[in-house]
Amino acid sequence: MIEHKKERRESLRQRIAFCAFVSFVIFLLSLSVPSRASEPLVIFAEGVGGAEQQAMARDAAIWDALRQAVEQALGTFIQSESIVENYQLISDNIFSKTAGYIQKYHILEEVSSDDLYRVKIKAYVVSGKLENDLAAIGLLISQKHKPRMMVVIPEQHLARKKVPDPAGETEIIKRLLEKGFKVVDQSQVKKIRYNDQIRAALAGDDKTAAKIGLQYGAEVIIVGEAFSEFATSGGVLGSMISCRARVEARAIRTDTGEIIAADGKHAAGIDISENIAGKKALQNAGGQLGDYLITQILSRWRSDVVDTTTVQLIISGVDYQQFAKFKMLLKDSVRGVKAIHQRTFSGKRGALDIDFKGDPQALADELALKDFGDFKVAITNFTSNRLDLEVLTK
Repeated sequence: MIEHKKERRESLRQRIAFCAFVSFVIFLLSLSVPSRASEPLVIFAEGVGGAEQQAMARDAAIWDALRQAVEQALGTFIQSESIVENYQLISDNIFSKTAGYIQKYHILEEVSSDDLYRVKIKAYVVSGKLENDLAAIGLLISQKHKPRMMVVIPEQHLARKKVPDPAGETEIIKRLLEKGFKVVDQSQVKKIRYNDQIRAALAGDDKTAAKIGLQYGAEVIIVGEAFSEFATSGGVLGSMISCRARVEARAIRTDTGEIIAADGKHAAGIDISENIAGKKALQNAGGQLGDYLITQILSRWRSDVVDTTTVQLIISGVDYQQFAKFKMLLKDSVRGVKAIHQRTFSGKRGALDIDFKGDPQALADELALKDFGDFKVAITNFTSNRLDLEVLTK
């Protein structure tokens, strides 16, 4: 019996010692990998760009280098998120959950030879919440060529009619401006806030919503509606009045009509005046929704820059046989085209979705200037995510 107790005590000491050793190893691992909350990871990367115009090739090379920097950093971020479980090092599905972004970069070297341009950069890559990093947001907005935002959110307090100066809309605009976005002047929005087009957009007509944004020079329109209502008064609130509000909106790309994000938020507001309590509730709900939409928009733009973006090509002027031949030329001779998805063809007009790794503006420039042999290409319309081409045979 005594020997059995000694064996149990010895076994317990061994387990304690082993657990202490594992804890020490985990501590060392935490020191050996960078923390997500620490300083940015410094990455040296090289990019290559090709185009007939040197300036275009240089821009493409910088885009390529920035993507390479993020991809290199992902491996380190994945390692830093690995955990020790049951004494085994595991890293399950970390890659799909990890995202990096460029905070800033410096060009160290650039060389041009023939149609190729090479750049070497020193990039500062961060893994975390992009929406809290104003410097990185500024860089991303610049890479996306400073898209303009438009916000149209009519609102009403259910005890009254339309509200002349919507608090939810104003709060969303405030959040956008604080992050560095360009926003269409609210005085322009005031003219159309309650017209028939806006009512159609609110009813779910995304094409009409996109058309409104294009009319006012916006690349993204945030359209929705908001309402507030009396909740309670007296009791524990004393002389204060409580109101509840809900703000709903969709963020839509104006050139393609694609919905980037959609959600609704609700919140409360308290004041001695019912009107002010309603305004406060709308402001609080608008702030929550604004933060959500900003996060989703930035996430989508980061994916466009780092991974691939979808560019819609509308091609006119050729029959189907010529259309198919030109489609193959795009895949084989234009750098950055990763995949082509045919959508429609009717008469002499077809639509393609291009998975493109690079700057859509550079794609437009290259298509306009490139020699396609039997075909002559003219750009008839350009937006950040759509190109209209007239393709003619020589």
